[in-house]
Amino acid sequence: MTSPTFAAIAFSGSLRNGSSNTALVRLAQRIAPPELTIEIIDWVDQLPWMNPDLETDPPEIVLRWWAALRGADALIIGMPEYNATPTALAKNAIDWASRPWGQNSFARKPSGVIGMSPGAIGTAVAQQSLRSVLSCCNSPQMNAPEAYIQFKPGLITEDGQVTNEDTAKFLANYMAEFHSFVARVTSVLPKDA
Repeated sequence: MTSPTFAAIAFSGSLRNGSSNTALVRLAQRIAPPELTIEIIDWVDQLPWMNPDLETDPPEIVLRWWAALRGADALIIGMPEYNATPTALAKNAIDWASRPWGQNSFARKPSGVIGMSPGAIGTAVAQQSLRSVLSCCNSPQMNAPEAYIQFKPGLITEDGQVTNEDTAKFLANYMAEFHSFVARVTSVLPKDA
């Protein structure tokens, strides 16, 4: 029996050049099982600040964001942690995707959150906060395994290789588990239902 195939999108909640979380999202794309393709959305920083006044005639970039998320089977967010919270960039993208009222792009959309930070617990606090937001948006979330990666210089090389064998195995397992999670969720909550 063959595994079902899915198309996910992913974005990083960081604006920083050389962001470890952007590198982590690119790594997730590269090591995902063959049955899970991931398109990186690297333009969410171009979304205007969410403003309900813009919903009746949304900018083209907002329409593009809605279409990308609605067309995907799942979503992965690479989440930095700023002052123990998700970034404004990530929250703005999520807020836009939940609009307009009654057309929430997150409804029934499986999601996973990964993150890397120099702290010993990675981005655990920001991820927990983000999970509350995603729950409000009716997005089924992969809650285990959780991916709180402690950043150390050189952990991910310029060409996307993980230099720590345990971390490499963990991330490969995380992506395999995410594929299985998406398969389970979509079997009981088809996106067109």
